[in-house]
Amino acid sequence: MNLKIRTALPSSLVAGSRHSTSSRARTRAADEPTTPPKSSQGEQLRGVLVEAARTELAAVSAAIKFWAAWAESADKYTSALDDELSKIEQSGDSSEVVGRVSDLTREYLRSITQLPSAAVKEFNTRLETIGQAKPKRARAARVKE
Repeated sequence: MNLKIRTALPSSLVAGSRHSTSSRARTRAADEPTTPPKSSQGEQLRGVLVEAARTELAAVSAAIKFWAAWAESADKYTSALDDELSKIEQSGDSSEVVGRVSDLTREYLRSITQLPSAAVKEFNTRLETIGQAKPKRARAARVKE
């Protein structure tokens, strides 16, 4: 039994092909990217590091804004709930407490759901402004006499 196995070889590897070894070497050398000078690599690295630092600073600022707004909202909510409980203890009338507490809770939840979009806005604003040169003052400050 005689089996013939055919394989597809690139024409550059087949004996007697029209491309010589030296032309393949020239083509391969032309395809390889040239190594940029050291100073260019240093500038690129510096640019990447500066951009990473700007992004990290913007992210931290946005996170601080998010948690500060959450703490403020939670403080407002708990203070309002405390006021409602003290009204119940003073007057003893709890007929409207369910409605007021549900209104307070609805307001708190509404403010909480707005926090992510406020954090994204803070992140984008900070990313645009961090590292930018601040404009110089148009006039000098006066010394009080």
